[in-house]
Amino acid sequence: MNPPPPRGGRRRGQDELDALIRRAQKRRLRVQKKRRRHAAIVASLLVLIVGGIVVAGFGGAAAFEASCSLSELRPVSTGPQGGPANTFVYAANGSLLGSIPAEKNRQPVALFQMSPWMAKATVAIEDRRFYKHGGVDYKGIVRAAVKDLRAGRVVQGGSTITQQLVRNLYISRQRTFKRKIKEACLAIKLAQNKSKDWILGSYMNAVYYGNHAYGIEAAAQTYFSRRARTLTLDQSALLAGLPQAPSVFDPLHRPATCATSCSPSTARIPCGRAV
Repeated sequence: MNPPPPRGGRRRGQDELDALIRRAQKRRLRVQKKRRRHAAIVASLLVLIVGGIVVAGFGGAAAFEASCSLSELRPVSTGPQGGPANTFVYAANGSLLGSIPAEKNRQPVALFQMSPWMAKATVAIEDRRFYKHGGVDYKGIVRAAVKDLRAGRVVQGGSTITQQLVRNLYISRQRTFKRKIKEACLAIKLAQNKSKDWILGSYMNAVYYGNHAYGIEAAAQTYFSRRARTLTLDQSALLAGLPQAPSVFDPLHRPATCATSCSPSTARIPCGRAV
């Protein structure tokens, strides 16, 4: 057996071990302090960056909100008469012989005086997410942009019914980027201040359906010699598609194009029957 180490040597070994442990603890404390300082610096920078973004965001939002006013929109009339109407000529037995178009035929009516099929068809064709967005459909804009890029041309618009209403009521008709920004601003403000029913009814009273007919009441009488509240599903579907290209899908002068270009719902209607 080896003899035990002398007591003095054992004591020196323990002292050296304790010194190593203390040095290691000091190094660990220095590293921890340095890490805490770095973390504090990073946290401060993040707070400054996030704060700057928030301030810039609020500033940008405030500037965006201040860039437009609903007073820039023309008032929407829903009175019994909104301007000169077409003159309709009837035979002695009451059948319609024809019509003499006014320069602008507009006969505003309230939404409840329109066929419910017309409202549903308009939303389905023009703005499927109408009841979900706040005036500007960001998902729709991205979707339209992707489709346009894939096709290499403009195949789908991204404008909502609210934006189209603003476009119809907005005083300026300039096609500029600034105007598009203002259009979006007005659409958001309009959605915040008016109900969906008001916006939809106003849109159908303002939009152009072709053949001098502005608004659904004038369009119903021009094409079908009936009131807007009596429109059928097929008639509503046909009229809802006209604002996209009134002259192309004109059922009076281009029934063949109308018949071949209608949606599955509107394809069932004999376009030649339109008055």
